[in-house]
Amino acid sequence: MTVLQQSKNQSLNSTVYVDYENVFEFLQKHGANPIKINFFSTILDKLRHDYQLNIIECVVYCDFEKDIFQGKHQTALQKLGLQTRHSAFNGKNCGDLMLTVDALRTLYKNPNVGVFVIISSDRDLIPLLKAVKYENKITCVIVPKYGFNLVVSNNADYYEYIEDIFNLTPEMLIPDDTEVLDCAPSQFTEEDIANAKEVTRLLFSSKVWRTFETEGEPVTLKGYVQIISKKIMRSSEQIIKDFELAHHFKYITIYKDQTKGLCLRKGTNIAAV
Repeated sequence: MTVLQQSKNQSLNSTVYVDYENVFEFLQKHGANPIKINFFSTILDKLRHDYQLNIIECVVYCDFEKDIFQGKHQTALQKLGLQTRHSAFNGKNCGDLMLTVDALRTLYKNPNVGVFVIISSDRDLIPLLKAVKYENKITCVIVPKYGFNLVVSNNADYYEYIEDIFNLTPEMLIPDDTEVLDCAPSQFTEEDIANAKEVTRLLFSSKVWRTFETEGEPVTLKGYVQIISKKIMRSSEQIIKDFELAHHFKYITIYKDQTKGLCLRKGTNIAAV
């Protein structure tokens, strides 16, 4: 008997509701694409095998006409056997509202469904989670570990982290639309190398970096240079050169994000610092 069966003496028939824009934007920010990483087959297999759920349907909500989906995602999801619901943009994404209405209809019209799985991190869904629990049904949410709304998981009976399921970490992930810069200094001294190591150590011991590790917010080069320039006696221009050298030696990686500009993440040679 599974943990879910022990906790609720009811059927384990389940419906799965997915806020696809929420999931897509989160994974895109971390350099992943839900189609390429087999997001849905992996999630649904886990629900079937680990929780012994009988998944009646999986419904995916999204404004599929957005440019970022390139007119391909809805067809790809349908080929996987998923139901797709197009939520047109009318000043505010109505996907959450459609998801909530459909879930409530199932909650009150189909007593055979005992488990409601929500894949999203939007706090707008909290009233839905409370309504499901009020009817003595089981709620399970699958959410991002970094930057997700803690209140969402606190209002669910069970939760899983997307990063844990797919073995993802903030350090190893960069957005799909970023470009790693080519920072190759023409010449440098031993003192320059020491300075590069110094700024690297300061970065990874900083409060800014700890925030990135817990919330997933990218660390911008310009913003961090402004912070660090108050701690070391070098100009902002020189500190940028220090980071460029650190990038050259792979202590850190400087990449260009289309929305954030130049950003920093761990390099592959961090152990040498």
